Formats: sequence, structure tokens, C-alpha cells
Amino acid sequence: GDWSKDALPLAPRSCVGLQDSRSAMADVASKQEQLNATVESLGVAKFELGECTVRVAAVIESPESYYLLDARSEEEMEVGMIPGAITKADFEACPENFADKPVVAYCTVGYISGAVVRELRNKGFDNVNNMGDGALLGYTLAQTTAGVACPLVKKDGTPTNEVHTFMPDLAPLAGEGMEAKTFQDPGAMLEAANAKIKETTGL
Repeated sequence: GDWSKDALPLAPRSCVGLQDSRSAMADVASKQEQLNATVESLGVAKFELGECTVRVAAVIESPESYYLLDARSEEEMEVGMIPGAITKADFEACPENFADKPVVAYCTVGYISGAVVRELRNKGFDNVNNMGDGALLGYTLAQTTAGVACPLVKKDGTPTNEVHTFMPDLAPLAGEGMEAKTFQDPGAMLEAANAKIKETTGL
């Protein structure tokens, strides 16, 4: 009958849509793999965090179940933080205020925060965990993939799509529509971070 003529033009279009969403998902998966590889290459394994890692998906699904601790520098936090996050200074000033649920530390990809988790656990704070899956950039990647245009906030609570990615190489992994800021000399910053990690954790 005539209905088949009307139905035909729709089929190719819907297939194209499917291919687009498939390639978009493949792109996101590839970015996630690159984030995971970056964390690994930085050497987060040396902090021996084992079970003390919380997945990005868990944090997004149930933000009220955790305290988020931003382990980055002031300069990085100024650009954008995960809503509701506290600083390491906040935690250390009054750790008892954050004892009733897990604390999840994050940095750009999870290396520096891994060191902070090791340091705090060495001091007896057993409820402190590291954010897995590429930490902050894993978070912005997941949120932008879900259609959240401004997943971070400025210090005053204003939503933003700006994120500090530490180095330019990581900027493309932050997710669709994110505006990246980076350090002028990321190598020097990483060197300084490693020196501090050695001092605080002995690793």
C-alpha cells in the first residue's frame, strides 16, 4: 500500500542518527580511556588506594552521599569546582564535621588527590577516598555527555563551563563545550607537585 512510500524516507534518517550517537559514544569512551591512561601513567598506583576509590558515576548519581574535597591549588579552584566541594584546608580545620559520610578527594585526573588521600589516611582519616575515572575531567566528561552545559561552579556558586585542565593536552578530554584554562608551565607545576607528594607521603 501507500504507507510504505511514506515510511521509506524515515529509515535512512534514523540510521544516520543512530550512527551519530554511536560515534559520539565511541568518542566519549575513547576520551575516558585516555583519562584512565593518564592517571595510570602519572603513577597513582604507588599510593596503594585499592578499595579507597569512588566512581564518578556514584558521585553524580548520589551527590548527597559524599563530601567532595577539591585537592587542587587556589588558581585551579578559582576557575571552577564541583558544586558543594570543600577544600583540603576546610577538611583539616575541622575533620569531625566531615566524619559522617565518605569524603571523596579529586584533582584534575586523580593523581594529586590520590596523594592527598594517602596522606590523610596515613593520619587516620579512614573515610577519605579518591575519585576514580579521571576525577574532575571524568566528572565534566560524564556531565557534558548527559547534557549538562555548566557542570562546575565558581567560588560564589555561579554555574560555569570553565575548567582548569592543568595542561593543554588534557583540554580535549574535559567534554563537549567545556572551556579549558591551563598553567603557563605545567611541567614545573607537576615537578612542584611531585616534590610536595614526596614530602607528605614519602612516595
